[in-house]
Amino acid sequence: MKKLSLLVLTSIFSLAMVGCTNDADFQGVIIKVKESSMIVGTDDVDPEASYPEYEVLVDDETSFKGAVDEFSYLNADQQVTIWVNGEWKNDPDTKMVANKITVSEE
Repeated sequence: MKKLSLLVLTSIFSLAMVGCTNDADFQGVIIKVKESSMIVGTDDVDPEASYPEYEVLVDDETSFKGAVDEFSYLNADQQVTIWVNGEWKNDPDTKMVANKITVSEE
């Protein structure tokens, strides 16, 4: 009976973990670094197409990983992966606050 209970609990835990992902909210490139934010966009650029740009705010709670460990070292053209507080809004007029930013080591 204990083996069956353990099997059932393990199965439930495994199924629950399937829904828990660590997917980033945005992956792209820094277009411009401002005083306390950055403008990011896609890095798949077709010269004949238009792509949205998003302003992502950085605060004292934002953590940095990868090639950069603080905001002042960010530069245009760096590849970034961004997680934001709350939900990513695919609206260029909505400013979001970054929770974590990983900069590629390139």
